[in-house]
Amino acid sequence: MSTTEDGQPLLNSEGRNPATEEHDAETHSPHFWQEPSGIAGWWRSRSHDALKFLAVLLVLGVGLGFLVYSTLPASDEDEYPHEYALDTGRIRKHLSEFQKIADGHGSRSVATGHAASAEYVISQLETHGNCDVHLQHFMSPVWSVNGTPRFAIRGPVDVDYIFGTDFQVMRYGGQGASIKHAKLTAVGDNGCVAEKAGDVAGKVAIVQPSRKCTIFESAFMLEQLGASAVVFVRSARFKAPSTARVRITDWKEGDPLMTIPVLSVTHSVGQLLYGMAGSAHADIETDTSIDVIKTFNVICVGRTGDPSSTVLVGSHLDSVAAGPGINDNGSGSA
Repeated sequence: MSTTEDGQPLLNSEGRNPATEEHDAETHSPHFWQEPSGIAGWWRSRSHDALKFLAVLLVLGVGLGFLVYSTLPASDEDEYPHEYALDTGRIRKHLSEFQKIADGHGSRSVATGHAASAEYVISQLETHGNCDVHLQHFMSPVWSVNGTPRFAIRGPVDVDYIFGTDFQVMRYGGQGASIKHAKLTAVGDNGCVAEKAGDVAGKVAIVQPSRKCTIFESAFMLEQLGASAVVFVRSARFKAPSTARVRITDWKEGDPLMTIPVLSVTHSVGQLLYGMAGSAHADIETDTSIDVIKTFNVICVGRTGDPSSTVLVGSHLDSVAAGPGINDNGSGSA
């Protein structure tokens, strides 16, 4: 602020202080307040429009939802009794009964608690089901592991491999056997063609799975050529040995089953075996069995509906020997 020589404010001819007027002009200037920039500025200027747009979308969404709901077919409890009968409490009750059966029989496998599970299901269907129950009997192979297997190599380097880590006995991989000092031979990827497999008689054949044939077809061919055992080398992308089934998928009575041991080893173990083929020998001991037993399916055919347009719903009622099978597939059966 300017002053006179005696310290009084300097006034103009109209009695106003020019410095004060200049300051007031600055503070009231439309340029003194700066609008926020970026997202904040955009939202400040557009927020009302955006809220209106969102409100319109909400109204349209609710309206569309009511429209879709109104077009759904009506469900009536008398017309669709089975739909309304599906209840979590009832399902859990059936699963509890399956668990009790497994506890009493060791499991619900075909060789243990499957028959008791079927009796329970039949009683429920006959009491509450609107269908006629009948049984379909058939023969089925049952695979059992009765003891811990051994696999060892004797040769330039003696190695005892670890069951479950280095090797596995593949399911349906033959009857129990004790093989001593059997020579290793490398079949490689030639396990689908007998003429290319080489001399495997009395030897342990080291082979890798091929897309040209199934593992059963390869293993069974090598057994027919006289191999003492078959060892499949797993792909490098798998860290653990395989426990896949060595069996015809749709096996029926009269179809062949493996009799010699069939093992699986990790890729790294397989590479060592390939390197020792021809110079090393194998000791293999397995305590397994394949029994063909009579079992049955439970079939319940509805009494109503169009017989020319039948819907088939199924689940497997048995479990593996190692557990109760509540999830696989007790949940489906319940």
